[in-house]
Amino acid sequence: MKILIVKTTSMGDVVHALPAISDIKKHDPQAEIHWLVEAFFSGIPLSCPLVDKVISCRVRQWRKNIFSQGTWQEISALKKQLVLEQYDKVIDLQGLIKSAVLARLAKAPICGYDKHSIKEPLASNFYTHRFSVSTSLPAITRCRNLTALSLGYPIPKDEPQFVFKSYEKEMERKVLFFANTSRDSKLWPEAKWIELGRKLTDQGIEILLPWGSNVEQERVCRIAEQIGSEATVPPRKSIQEMIALIGKSYAVVGLDTGMTHLSSAMGIPTVGIFRDYPIELVPLAGNGPKIGLGGVNCCPEVSDVYVALEKVTHVNSESDL
Repeated sequence: MKILIVKTTSMGDVVHALPAISDIKKHDPQAEIHWLVEAFFSGIPLSCPLVDKVISCRVRQWRKNIFSQGTWQEISALKKQLVLEQYDKVIDLQGLIKSAVLARLAKAPICGYDKHSIKEPLASNFYTHRFSVSTSLPAITRCRNLTALSLGYPIPKDEPQFVFKSYEKEMERKVLFFANTSRDSKLWPEAKWIELGRKLTDQGIEILLPWGSNVEQERVCRIAEQIGSEATVPPRKSIQEMIALIGKSYAVVGLDTGMTHLSSAMGIPTVGIFRDYPIELVPLAGNGPKIGLGGVNCCPEVSDVYVALEKVTHVNSESDL
């Protein structure tokens, strides 16, 4: 069977869809799996060896230049490519009108959520087959359940499996701080990042603060300057470069953002700080040690984050950390 997965954005959502790929291969090892994803996030499915082909789109860019001839040429080329693949099934794990429209380009049977299970009910009208999946389930479980229903195998009950291509594991004494996120309501106060950073650097731990935009760079530079010389702001990196950096890190402390969910999925010791979203709907997942703190209208204390970091790294305040 030849299957197209449609999950275009955002980073955390793309990460959460990965276990569905492992499920497909478990039940049909010969299945050929393609993934349609926004170009900026293509590094995630590209890092999964179970995905046979990654096809990129640029919906965000197309929206900005909807009347451009170049935009329509790209859309036409994408449609031609998808039709030529001759998919047996398309599974829209996104559940948005934009993803449903993209799924229709393939001219193949489309599976998706029914109107009661989907974020944008109009999108369900585009599907050939519609399935009921509770909206109260975690994001990973929703993706896994929809995929199982779409392909006719039992709803998985085991732990989600994330499969990444091998990377060199160096276990450097570096902790990554993912202090940026898409919404200000998710941010943790800079003073708390600084306090936590100083506690770690006083014990010989180096802090790295990645960033992805000018505003984010300004924020992490302010934090790094106050922490001291053991805090570094690296150059901006692609997602694939970030995957390599995460793979070498000692641990990660991050907000409810795609990079934090990615590090947890990769099995890196991870502490997640949640400020405005229920942890139970987007819990940290993966085979490594991880702790999520906070939730809606919460602001975890530095001491709580520090203790959680001790736990996930299996050390205590009297030893290495």
